[in-house]
Amino acid sequence: MKESQQPTQIADVALEQLEAFLGFLNLEKGLSENTQKAYRYDILQFISVLNLKDVRALTQEDVAKWEQSLLNEKPTSRARKLISLRGFFNFLVKKGLLEKNLLERTVCPRIHRELPHTLSVNDITHLQSCMHLSTPQGMRDRAMISLMYGCGLRISEVCSLLFQNLFLEENFLKIYGKGSKERLVPLGSVAKEHLQYYLVHGRPLLLKKNSGNFVFLSSRGGPVSRKTLWVDIKKYARQLQLPSVKPHHLRHSFATHLLSNGADLRSIQEMLGHADISTTQIYTHLDVGQLQATYNKYHLRATE
Repeated sequence: MKESQQPTQIADVALEQLEAFLGFLNLEKGLSENTQKAYRYDILQFISVLNLKDVRALTQEDVAKWEQSLLNEKPTSRARKLISLRGFFNFLVKKGLLEKNLLERTVCPRIHRELPHTLSVNDITHLQSCMHLSTPQGMRDRAMISLMYGCGLRISEVCSLLFQNLFLEENFLKIYGKGSKERLVPLGSVAKEHLQYYLVHGRPLLLKKNSGNFVFLSSRGGPVSRKTLWVDIKKYARQLQLPSVKPHHLRHSFATHLLSNGADLRSIQEMLGHADISTTQIYTHLDVGQLQATYNKYHLRATE
């Protein structure tokens, strides 16, 4: 989302009310910077469309006009903007600036959720073994890939991992996920082996005076960026002729393989750091899909 796309010429009063809400999201909700930017953009657009000077002057007709302006947008965009505005209105009601949430009866558009792409265990093994361990970058990338798959980490979580979050003797990591929510994640033997190998043989070669406590370092000594890791994973996937592998596919594979081998959904939810188990339940649909594919392939009467 580019800054140049954001609406301008917003009245000072409305802008102050928006900034108060964003401060609430940051301090009390602990939402990520990217999420706060999305809220800001959506609410600025709302204020701009209505030429709103003060939210206290809002009417149900204003909201209906704004909803009409969204009809040509994708269902995912409309749903996101409705969620942003609902949160804003709830905040205004709590502050006494609105009598009620004017979107409380609005139904979000139905969104088709695609099943997440996953890799096979063999694909993961090949991915872990295709980088050059003669270089510190190769050792680092293998360790990062192993943690994303072995611990179900998001790309941002592995890139921002600090030494004080490693508990190698106890075999777990302390992770701060979305909204700065803390969770403990078990560290498996393969991921631990690859991590320790990097810490002993790779990280000292990347270490600079400005490196701080970040576990995974770039060639300049700072923390590895998400973009760098994204590019590296795509490069390794191309070497193996694996189609369109992305960092979050490793996290999806972690959850799917756990479920396929009998792990319960609540435990997977905790390890992934999902606030709502409904988010985790998508992996049950994926598992059913795999069962159906297996049935169709091997059952003699599956296609009669």
